Amino acid sequence: MEKLRILEKVLVYDRILRFNIDLLTGIKTEIKADIEETRILGESFLSEKERKFLKDFLLKVEEEFLLRLEEVLDSIYDEYEVFNFDITFLSGIPDEVGREIERLELVNTINTKLELLKDLLSGACCIPEQSKKVEVILTPFRVYCELINHAMEFNKKFENI
Repeated sequence: MEKLRILEKVLVYDRILRFNIDLLTGIKTEIKADIEETRILGESFLSEKERKFLKDFLLKVEEEFLLRLEEVLDSIYDEYEVFNFDITFLSGIPDEVGREIERLELVNTINTKLELLKDLLSGACCIPEQSKKVEVILTPFRVYCELINHAMEFNKKFENI
């Protein structure tokens, strides 16, 4: 029965790692287009003060968020490779596989990195001046914040399998 529990954990963690890699790859692809679209919308609809806020926010997304996103994606991909190597290497010793899974703390590691990304985007979720126009234009970034929140909750659901 212990072997089945370990196999279940291996299969769940494999899917969690792949799910998070796919999620972050998708965000990375989409956010670049959203930045450009947001710039265009900002130029068309916003006042000078609102455009300044938007410009500062987008600069932060480009300089900080995208850099961190790439780092987190690389890190999770590395975790995936280590996980698969360790599991393959230790597959003949089920007790060691179980200990290795616990040692890696994959869900906590991934969620800590996702939390960092969410914090970098939180400016889109908290508009300081309550400008409805800015809030609407930044909707894609608020969606990414919520998507990251859901990913962290999803990961936590399977942490104690």
